[in-house]
Amino acid sequence: MHHSGERLTTWRDPWIVGACFAGVGVRLAMLVARRGDVLPFTDAFWYSAQSKALRKGLGFNGLLDGQPTAEHGPLTPILLWPASSGDVVDNQRALMTVYGILGLATLAVLAVRLLTPLGARIACVIAAIYPNLWMHDSIIMSESIAIGLVSVTMLALLTVRQRPTWWNAGALGLAGGLAGLARSELVLLIPLCAVIAWSFARRPEHVGDDRRLAPLAVGALVLAGGAVVVAPWVGHNLSRFEEPTLLTTNDGTTWLGANCDVTWETSLIGSWSLACVLGIEETVGKDPSERSSIQRQLASEYIGDNTGRLPLVLVARGARLLDVYGLADMNEGDVKEDKFGWAVWLGIGSWWVLAPLAVVGIARIARRDRLIVLPPIIAVIVTTFLFYGGHRIRAPMEPAVVLAAGAGVAALWARRRPISEPDGAGGSRSAST
Repeated sequence: MHHSGERLTTWRDPWIVGACFAGVGVRLAMLVARRGDVLPFTDAFWYSAQSKALRKGLGFNGLLDGQPTAEHGPLTPILLWPASSGDVVDNQRALMTVYGILGLATLAVLAVRLLTPLGARIACVIAAIYPNLWMHDSIIMSESIAIGLVSVTMLALLTVRQRPTWWNAGALGLAGGLAGLARSELVLLIPLCAVIAWSFARRPEHVGDDRRLAPLAVGALVLAGGAVVVAPWVGHNLSRFEEPTLLTTNDGTTWLGANCDVTWETSLIGSWSLACVLGIEETVGKDPSERSSIQRQLASEYIGDNTGRLPLVLVARGARLLDVYGLADMNEGDVKEDKFGWAVWLGIGSWWVLAPLAVVGIARIARRDRLIVLPPIIAVIVTTFLFYGGHRIRAPMEPAVVLAAGAGVAALWARRRPISEPDGAGGSRSAST
């Protein structure tokens, strides 16, 4: 992306500042539009209620029945705790908007440090107005937190590339671990970033640096940092459920809902259906971990009995990830999860524009820069093919898409104007290599 001397030299760049203010305005407008909205009985209800339970000193136990719960990761309810009194829903929406704004700021910092001046400006403008980012920020779900922490993780990975010290490596692991506590599938970021950090530490420019750690030590510190964050939650779960539980008890529900007749044989192929997990007699009276274990077993048996359709299901999951199949039913599902239908359609149209630009950006950027944006993309692709395709699943890779699209626009512009020209912010316009 940027070469030596080809970067913004001031944070007062009008494009960056203007884009950030515009992004804040969009998110505040969405918050105002949602004021007084009733919370739907979806995952948002769990996050809200669990945060209220924490506020009441009940820990991670159900607000109504007092039973242990780990339906989702613990970080979102913890971060909602300050807003979980008074007019709870509106307060929680406001706090989630604050977290979304912080995520926007982090993405802007990353864009400035990673991209050319033109690429950074384009990426910041996209981040400000891209519906697949801001539509999550006034919703009481984990996506906004996950999106922000993915940006933090990529920023930490860039810092390790520049200075592979013990502190930077450990901080990268901590960021990945926090992302995993927000969305359990994002624990994949920890080993992915560990391998990439190891490769960065082996680069010739770090040889002879007294602050440089051995490459294996860098990778090990990333893993250790992630373990430090995740281990207490895992240990807590192992101590309170009947069946071994690591991050959540929701994996069985997700697995079964994605592997049944509805999501393999109908027009909902490649998606997830609540109908698949309701009315299962074997789970009646079981604790959440036992229920999840039974659901995983049923899903595995279903896959084993229908392996002939698996390739078609995987294609459908990938098509849903790319927004080329199942748009109507995905929109309907998103609306039920508290999103505005018009915003979802706008997000789909925006994705159609940005995805090709992101492919161009990833193809044109230097390999070391490509390695910064690849971890969330890989994590989302793996999760999609293991479970199902949908906008919630794709959300954590959206910051990487924004960065890559910014790089793609800059690369296409550089092909039109191959001669380097002075840049008003102290850099230059030139093609990325």
